[in-house]
Amino acid sequence: MTSLPADEDFEYSMLVHLFLELRGRGMSLSSADLDILKSWEDSGIKPEFIAQIIIEYAEDCKQRSKHFPNSFLPLSRRVRSILIKANET
Repeated sequence: MTSLPADEDFEYSMLVHLFLELRGRGMSLSSADLDILKSWEDSGIKPEFIAQIIIEYAEDCKQRSKHFPNSFLPLSRRVRSILIKANET
């Protein structure tokens, strides 16, 4: 499993670059994607946490021979699921 370097200081703008790089096509995000990023930031979710989820999701897609998503929506669902499970414990 790939992980972020411990000294890496991610900001939300870096999430956009990471996502676009992994997506491999297009140079911009939809307004829905920007809304998801804003909601993560407003919720105080650390960008490093989200970056790690994005990287793990990309690895999952690669292992299953699936395309990386075109939007943040599936990633948003994964983030929400992980946060809900963490709050249940």
